Amino acid sequence: MASIHLRDVCLDYPLYGAYDFSLKRRLLGRLFRQTSEMRTIRAVDGISIEAKAGARIGLAGPNGSGKSTLLRLIAGVFPATSGRVEISGNIVPLLGLGAGVNLDFVAADNISLLLRIAGRKPTPAILDEIWAFTELEERMRRLPLRMFSSGMLMRVLFATATAFPADILLLDEWLSVVDENFSAKAEQRLRKMVETAAIVIIASHDHALLRRTCNSIINLDRGRIASTVALDAPAPHHLELREISA
Repeated sequence: MASIHLRDVCLDYPLYGAYDFSLKRRLLGRLFRQTSEMRTIRAVDGISIEAKAGARIGLAGPNGSGKSTLLRLIAGVFPATSGRVEISGNIVPLLGLGAGVNLDFVAADNISLLLRIAGRKPTPAILDEIWAFTELEERMRRLPLRMFSSGMLMRVLFATATAFPADILLLDEWLSVVDENFSAKAEQRLRKMVETAAIVIIASHDHALLRRTCNSIINLDRGRIASTVALDAPAPHHLELREISA
């Protein structure tokens, strides 16, 4: 059964050479064999979360509050510095579709690579199904992604990332698929994934969206939980795909 258990979890980012701002200082430090000072910044600070099947959790807070970092920690992108992390279930993290992509590789090879990174075997049937979802011409499977328009590229990445159902679905804002003619189809698939996933965690600045979608909202501030708000069970709704701000 899908579950997430975080107990007093912290994540520190190292800032190497934080004080070595000048070339002169660096050179003198090496000459006298002085080691560079190293500082850390605590991006996640003592967070505890318990989530079981049926949980629809919203992460709210200003930029820099730790929403995206917490999602990446849950996804396994960042290892916790301290605390206890126990996660059961298949995770699909829709946190940035371009991760792992090589624009110089042809589309077919990129799809296979992304599937392997996600722990999936890229069988011919799966590859054909993913490509059919993109509605792109067959000949484009053999072209480098560098030759694709932004809309075409997003079709390929979205189709690959959402090819399998998730026990645990992680969303960083809503994903813009750029191509307006493709958005309705993408929205339908994303809505189905949200409905069928055991656990969904969404990071967003849109409080109205979180209240429509989630049964609890965790407000973050400087990497810590400032408050948790319990909500009524969300009713079926029409999802909106929104572009992730840079």
